[in-house]
Amino acid sequence: MRITNPVDGWLQVVACSPFPDAAAEMVLHPRCDIDGVVTAERLAATAVQYSGYDVPKAKWPQPGAVLPVTVDLADPKRFRIEWNRVPTGREAAETLAADLRGEQQADTPGRHPFPRIWREAKHAASSPALINGLTPQQTEIALAGGGAALGLVPTTAKVLSAHELQPSSAPGGTWDIAVAVNDPTGGAAWQAVTRMSFSSSSRREGRTAAGVELPVLVDPDNRKRIIVDVARLS
Repeated sequence: MRITNPVDGWLQVVACSPFPDAAAEMVLHPRCDIDGVVTAERLAATAVQYSGYDVPKAKWPQPGAVLPVTVDLADPKRFRIEWNRVPTGREAAETLAADLRGEQQADTPGRHPFPRIWREAKHAASSPALINGLTPQQTEIALAGGGAALGLVPTTAKVLSAHELQPSSAPGGTWDIAVAVNDPTGGAAWQAVTRMSFSSSSRREGRTAAGVELPVLVDPDNRKRIIVDVARLS
């Protein structure tokens, strides 16, 4: 694909293929399908689609992510995602932790001024509704292992019921799961709702059945902030 009039821009991910190894099935060359909106200076927001096999697994996007692109000013449907400028989840978590410690560092000379955190708040602001009590940026950090920096601690929760949401791009659907949370501080359990998308129906059935115990990350001081800890899923 030839880009004749290139400019720097952003791709806001609206829907995306689920992470290929989420079901513990190794996929060597997964295809990533993205529906999103490209924006750039002097360019009207444009709905676009992307499909490719060149997405690094460590940088696999999720809905809400904002990715740097080079876009053709004459035809915004012609664009290239600059994966080398996208930080991994771990890099984003380390950056956030440094910022919270007051150790934010200057940009490396010569680097493109891409936001150091994958989902900058200014980009996430177009979707004001919080999912699991977290912004898209916070969700990305938590799933990358940076939950502690956000005040989230590990515990478990028992599934009470589940309700499917529509529409969803995930093969197994997107579900709101009502759970009873075990208080990590030793207090009384409380009820909450967490949202999760699934790579297959069989995976969903094993996570949403009443009585199933899920590993979660929670904020004891804000009980609406709760997310399934996929790193601890068996």
